[in-house]
Amino acid sequence: MRAYYYREKLNKHLKQAEDEEFVQLLWATQALQSNYAIDTRKFIRPETIPEGAITTDMPNKFSIHKWELETLANELMTVPKGNLIKDGKLRKLDCMNFEVSMLCASWLRKIENQEYRINKKSKPVFLEVGRIAARQFGWQSGVANIPQFYRNMFVYGQGKSADYFERKYGITINRFSEIGFILYAMFTKVPVVRNDALWAKLGVTSGEVELVLSLIALPFSKAAKQARVKRKAIIHTADKPSILREAPCLRFGSEGERIRAPLPELILERITSGLFYDVVGGGDQITNDYGKRFEKYCFSYLSEAMPGLACEPEFRYGKKGFPFDSPDILCGKSSKLDLVIECKATRMSHEAMFGKDPIAARGYEDLTKAIFQLWRFFSHCRRGLTGREVADDAIGVVLTLNNWLVLAATLHKRVLDDATKMANEKEPEITAADKRAIVFVAVPELERTLSVATEKTFREALIKAGSEEFLGWRLDVIHSKLVCEVKCEERAYPFANELGKLLPWWDERSPRD
Repeated sequence: MRAYYYREKLNKHLKQAEDEEFVQLLWATQALQSNYAIDTRKFIRPETIPEGAITTDMPNKFSIHKWELETLANELMTVPKGNLIKDGKLRKLDCMNFEVSMLCASWLRKIENQEYRINKKSKPVFLEVGRIAARQFGWQSGVANIPQFYRNMFVYGQGKSADYFERKYGITINRFSEIGFILYAMFTKVPVVRNDALWAKLGVTSGEVELVLSLIALPFSKAAKQARVKRKAIIHTADKPSILREAPCLRFGSEGERIRAPLPELILERITSGLFYDVVGGGDQITNDYGKRFEKYCFSYLSEAMPGLACEPEFRYGKKGFPFDSPDILCGKSSKLDLVIECKATRMSHEAMFGKDPIAARGYEDLTKAIFQLWRFFSHCRRGLTGREVADDAIGVVLTLNNWLVLAATLHKRVLDDATKMANEKEPEITAADKRAIVFVAVPELERTLSVATEKTFREALIKAGSEEFLGWRLDVIHSKLVCEVKCEERAYPFANELGKLLPWWDERSPRD
């Protein structure tokens, strides 16, 4: 009953909100608590902003997290409008009032807490923790950084994937990302953008703007219609899909002339890692192409960031008529390998993040296969089939594009169980000794870890990550915990000066320190 009560309270506010005004309130709220060099008091009345609310220090009692603002934007789309005229008076939500944001966020938190208590208490706690991680960690880590751009452009922005994108949409990834970046930069300063004469001064035609908007924007009414359909089937508010991931920009006005982005960072998400969803339907050739590029990126990054690992790429071994491919990256300074890595470029679907049975969703089978491939290689090394030896304390790593199993101990164990079944069926000669601890690491975690780690602390963090105590922890968090009392010297991202080779516009458009 409490969840229903809180839902009615939130819905009452959203019913009284004018859609465009509320979207601007969400934009102003996130701007208030971001590093934007603007005076948000133009968009929220100063007297409604409590002392201490204008801050990037999270959390505090006035914090409204961006994942909460994203959820509120989607909830706005699904709530039918009420009659704003009552007793002859206009009863419209005051969207210049910061307290409205605070109140809506408070009702939302209470709804989500009650839904968890009612429906999820019987579920494994780590399954729910994994869902929370999937919703929050991307926002906590941020996407406005060079590694995010370089990594995704290296994987999707060249070769067959880039050719497919251009054939499909009639615009290059280079130009698409450039215009998307300009939009992002605009929305860090103003809440509304138009396709007007300003674009010509920036060297962009009106037609190009419309083409990009056709990929990253929707009229609000259409977005709301899609939100009602896609979110209806999911019971729990926190687990519902976000229309803003597909269309971070919303269009208002009879001709869609007013363009808004309540959370500008989602534009960067869409033009970088979101490229996956543009090219994933291109067939096996495209999938294989970006998969190989992901492997190449991981190998190049490890080799540059930590050359002492002595990385080497995969090799083929076995009989001529029945060969095997080793895992993608092999590391070892001595004659024995001490780190073996399998790369998987599959991204998480919404069902994999929040579904009732995530393990059945697309992608988890790839993780199971990756574990099996690592165990099989360890077994083949032990049996003398590869010409390589493995150290007694060697570690297996599955390196992924995003956080598949962060804080999801239940899913982690199920994937390991499935890999064990696969090993028993396909390669019964794999022994318990071959089934070494497998660590799941997302590339952004690896990048953050190696920005401060030494070879010694990196290895120590990997060993900890493979233990029961730290099952499901992010590698960078484990590393920080290990060296919390040691001042680590931060090293630069190795490809920081090379992004212009992948995106020619970058050296001209990107901000400089």
